[in-house]
Amino acid sequence: MVVRADPPALRVLTAWRRAGRAEGRRTEFRPVRALLLAAAVATLARFLPGAAVFLGMLAVIIVVHEAGHYVVARRCGIRPTEFFVGFGPTVWARHTRDGALRWGLKAFPVGGYVKLPGMGPSEEVEASLEPSTYRAATRPRRMAVILAGSVANLALGVVLFFGFAMTNPGIDASVGRAATGSVSLAWDVGTDTLVGLGRLVTGAGEYVGSVADGQAPRDRMVSAVGGAQLTDGLLSQHPSRLLLLAGLFSVSIAVLNLLPLLPLDGGHAAVILAEGAVARVRRRPGYRLDPNRFRVVAVTVVVLLVALGVSSMWIDLLHPLNSAVG
Repeated sequence: MVVRADPPALRVLTAWRRAGRAEGRRTEFRPVRALLLAAAVATLARFLPGAAVFLGMLAVIIVVHEAGHYVVARRCGIRPTEFFVGFGPTVWARHTRDGALRWGLKAFPVGGYVKLPGMGPSEEVEASLEPSTYRAATRPRRMAVILAGSVANLALGVVLFFGFAMTNPGIDASVGRAATGSVSLAWDVGTDTLVGLGRLVTGAGEYVGSVADGQAPRDRMVSAVGGAQLTDGLLSQHPSRLLLLAGLFSVSIAVLNLLPLLPLDGGHAAVILAEGAVARVRRRPGYRLDPNRFRVVAVTVVVLLVALGVSSMWIDLLHPLNSAVG
């Protein structure tokens, strides 16, 4: 019997398929998904450069948010089990040497997430991992972990505003003035975001009517489409303006996440405060309040946020935004 070697192309294809079935190994790789992702990014950058830059900017902002959760969780004795850039099917992943953390890249890199074990009192976790779960941590430590993401975004916003002040040719400011001005601008953006959200709630009827008529509401949220439009207009201007736009979105995302509504971070913080109050009244220090009990509220909030996002995209398509951000 004569055994012939496979053609080179077939050997490469076989190696790729094996790489795509590497769940049991320390490193996982999906070559087909990687090619599709690279092709999608290249196509977007070629035909819609503003959208490509904005999505990259948004991905960085969200990854910084999740990195805040991750770093503080580790400092508080909580061991995250996953840290991924993006959502959807896995493109590339790697396990740490001890196998405790799986991290990598997903097929839709428009965000990211950190998975903390034991987020709910009824979640099943291996007995050996129980001491390092979210639910095993004290309330102050859980609060620190929950708030860390928004704090990271606020800090990022200040850094970006500082970079804008120091690099924009139209601004002549010392390091001290740029630093204080950046903090002040972050405060103003956060306050304006809260005021705008309040107007959206109180003027919900007017907003729905304007969207139904295809008109731009008096108060509108900038969607990903609007962000891409702003970015596209800024690409031909001084690069520092992109820093300003990224800072605006970073601070706004931080404030949005602090709203006391599940499944937002502020909602989890509210659960911790309520849990502490109940534990004090009942004199049960070990009392744990399961966020899953408020699943209906969380689903309602998600539906409303999705509706707001979709309607904002529709308005941004009908009434494009210009690049006048500073």
